[in-house]
Amino acid sequence: MNTQVFHIGYCPELKEATLHYWGCNFKCRGCSCQKLIWDWMLEEFLDARDAEPLEIADAPHRFLSISEISAALEKLELRRVLHMGQEAILDPAYPVLAEMIHRRFGCKNVLLTNGYEMPDLRHTDKVEFGIKAITNGLHRHYTGKSNKRVLRNFKEIYNSGVEMVIESVFIPGYIDIAETERIVDFIAGVDKKLTYVLLPYFKAGNNPWRRPTPAEMEMAANIARKKLTNVYFFRGDEDLQYKVISIFPEAGSNTELEISEAHCGVLNPV
Repeated sequence: MNTQVFHIGYCPELKEATLHYWGCNFKCRGCSCQKLIWDWMLEEFLDARDAEPLEIADAPHRFLSISEISAALEKLELRRVLHMGQEAILDPAYPVLAEMIHRRFGCKNVLLTNGYEMPDLRHTDKVEFGIKAITNGLHRHYTGKSNKRVLRNFKEIYNSGVEMVIESVFIPGYIDIAETERIVDFIAGVDKKLTYVLLPYFKAGNNPWRRPTPAEMEMAANIARKKLTNVYFFRGDEDLQYKVISIFPEAGSNTELEISEAHCGVLNPV
């Protein structure tokens, strides 16, 4: 069975693989895939995060089958697999792939989603749910879609009992303090013990927004902590802690990804 997976990353220290899917039902103005489709934590891309976006990145041209993904993962020691990239649940192969990973490798499946579609959760252990905005007009402007289904699906996923983490991106002058407070109020109205991670915007696409300062990120997180008990945030200037390698494409096999090993990878939130 073919999939929309085009890239596999791996962090040996965390025993964590990342499956990057192509295709999304949103057209987010600040989507990082406009700038780079590969794992940001690979060595050759560490500086790209802070660079000015000059052009739109090319779409991938090679996609993996489930058997190819299985063969690639079989070489790794795994604790969990993250399904990410753009929107994994749009791929009809996602539930089949998640079941294969459970049965064959016995590790956890973590799904990153924008929540616009209700995912098949039978073989999903954890959902990292991205809320773009609570104000519907702002959500429409940023993504091109209403958030009504997103907020409804959020509650449905919560009621399913699957573990949840919520993420939002802080964009000064756009999705900033006031909108972050609305996001926090919505989460607290469901369960104030839910884990909330606040991420800084890094420039991507043709947008006027700037990157937030570490002080702005800390201020936003402190506001969130008044209503939520488990709040984490990234300042945007953290040192990378762990090594990340590219499993597919392999080193030297793709002119867009010539070097596959990075000295460090995953950021530790505050």
